[in-house]
Amino acid sequence: MLKRLLATMLLCVIAAAQQKTLQKTPPAKPAPPPIPVFDIKLTPDDSAVSIAYPDNAPMIPALCDANGNPFVKVYGTDGMHILAFTPKGAIPFDTRQITDVPEPELTNYFFVRSSGIFLLVLGMENTRKEEQSIIDEQGREGKRLVTKGEYRYYIARFDRDGTYKGALKLDSGFHYQQLAAFDSGVFVVAGLDENNTPRVALLNSSGQMLTYVQLPKDITDRPKSAAKSFEASFGSTASMDVITGSSQFFSYNENVLLERAGNIAPIYEIRESGEVRAVRLKIPNGLTLDHFIPSDHNWFIAVRKDPNDMASETIYEVNPENGEPLRQYRIESKNGFEEALSCATQDGFTGIRHKQGRLTVLHGVAEPAKQQASPAPK
Repeated sequence: MLKRLLATMLLCVIAAAQQKTLQKTPPAKPAPPPIPVFDIKLTPDDSAVSIAYPDNAPMIPALCDANGNPFVKVYGTDGMHILAFTPKGAIPFDTRQITDVPEPELTNYFFVRSSGIFLLVLGMENTRKEEQSIIDEQGREGKRLVTKGEYRYYIARFDRDGTYKGALKLDSGFHYQQLAAFDSGVFVVAGLDENNTPRVALLNSSGQMLTYVQLPKDITDRPKSAAKSFEASFGSTASMDVITGSSQFFSYNENVLLERAGNIAPIYEIRESGEVRAVRLKIPNGLTLDHFIPSDHNWFIAVRKDPNDMASETIYEVNPENGEPLRQYRIESKNGFEEALSCATQDGFTGIRHKQGRLTVLHGVAEPAKQQASPAPK
């Protein structure tokens, strides 16, 4: 009798423990809904701006203004130029207008604000001519005159109609690689300090450095991880100079976004006060952030599986508050060298066609794709 009673009590204890375990098990989390997919078809309209430009000359869409007018980098025998495509036609911004910088040379970086266009320019001071020995194609030795001097960085300012307004000389001792501006006249720059450390700094309206901006979890804190991330994303090793040079500033409302190369760092939203908000993009595994697409509302990013394969590019619209993807977009054209997306606006999308000896502005809207949507990233 006693044995039977003990066995019954043991069974009750085991059953109670199992019930307690079952009660502690949380309910299964439902799978996230698929991200809706949209197709973008870009076409020229009746008022599309179009100019002659050789098919074999490089063209890179860079930024857009608040009205969705695209700004592109074009390259010729005399170097790089910036072209703005506006309803009034194509407006150039180049060194021929910069008269107060000695030996001006455009860098790859510029910024667009409602208050004007700002170009990061390299100038050469205290120039002198020196003879340099050369060997021509036939192996003959000769001499040529070269210009040498001290390099300094400047910010060249233009009105939106292309009128040149003058240049600001920047402090020496800093290797400037990116430039952005606030409407108040304050600037934010990124580059390397004298110790080759990545820095972001605020400048006053005269171009003088005010303070460094602190970026949480930036590549400054983890240079080795940044190098590994760059190699994994782009398939090659790189110095810190190349990694930071692959970064880019974008305008977002009244603030500035900084996008770092690869996946190691979050996106930084920088205020004029120096306050920073970091947002980690929640893109699917196996994809690499290639570049931002300028937008006047949510964030749009282009990602790729293979950084060398233009056809693998996918566009996501993400929530700027938490980096969560909201929608996925595909462009009808698979040739990114002939048709490229420039920016997204509330009214649609703007792009550039580089084909048949011309650059042509394109416009388009997104329509729900017929193909089944991709699953949301975990």
